[in-house]
Amino acid sequence: MAGVTRSQFTEKYKDNMYKWYFESYPLKAPVWGNLFEVVQSDSAYEMFTSAIGLGELLEKPEGEDIQEEAPMESYTIVCKNRSFARKVSFSYESVQDSKKGNLLQQTVSTWGPAVALSKEKFYAKFFNNGALSAGHDVFDNTITSVVTDASGKLIYDSQPFFDTAHADKVGGSYSNYTASRSLTHDNLKTSYLTYTTTNNRDERGNPIELTPDTLLIPPALKFTAAVILNTSLIPGSQDNDTNVLAAIVQPMEWSYLDDTDGWFLGKAKMGLMATERETVNLDFWQDETNKDYFASIFARWGGCVTQWRYWMAQNIAST
Repeated sequence: MAGVTRSQFTEKYKDNMYKWYFESYPLKAPVWGNLFEVVQSDSAYEMFTSAIGLGELLEKPEGEDIQEEAPMESYTIVCKNRSFARKVSFSYESVQDSKKGNLLQQTVSTWGPAVALSKEKFYAKFFNNGALSAGHDVFDNTITSVVTDASGKLIYDSQPFFDTAHADKVGGSYSNYTASRSLTHDNLKTSYLTYTTTNNRDERGNPIELTPDTLLIPPALKFTAAVILNTSLIPGSQDNDTNVLAAIVQPMEWSYLDDTDGWFLGKAKMGLMATERETVNLDFWQDETNKDYFASIFARWGGCVTQWRYWMAQNIAST
């Protein structure tokens, strides 16, 4: 590119940028990584077909042909890798006068937390916007002129991630969303039973094993969840009844959830996929036309819903 120059000076600083970046990267594991199955990607997008599976086997009387089963149309799921980047400029004088490169070091040392923050906010959108009836861009995995996501801003079955009308392939309908259901002992029990005894069906309507292990909550519900899950007797009851919900799921707080009274029941690392396409790439160069310096950061990742059945939402907005 005209006007851009490389020198031993810029290359040295570029090498140092990685050291400064990784020294500042948060050591605490991000919440999103506990919720999404993380897979490595080597292309612009990942595309796969959700499994429908066979129905039950039928008895074959001796001497008769094996009965044939008609194939059932399945869902196509697309997960594109998105690009995330920023750059910053420095005047020639500010870089040259900065002792021992402190100016650039101080700048780059903020990028580790910035990447962690960006990923937390990106993946939190799946929950914060999952019930929107009009859908949301985070679910749209179309890449113009490359691949089309037929479900657009909705998930693979053309419904919001959290919805009251998820259809199977044999005419059944299921709900993993309740607009108004505060987090209480009775309401958690109701949602748990819906999850395990109603939504525990495959696309053919056959029962499957489906058990949640996570109660995802905003910090405002920390103590509410603790009372429900960490007491041996039913909270508020005068009957000394055993608390059947004690430790039935693990609470997980996430500061990036928008609704202070919204909550989610689900199974960690199931039904949600995060793709890692390119790790962080750092660069440092000079524009010879004005002598200014530039530093940039670039990375690629993505995400998609692979199975709505593993998650339920309560008390979050649909508009």
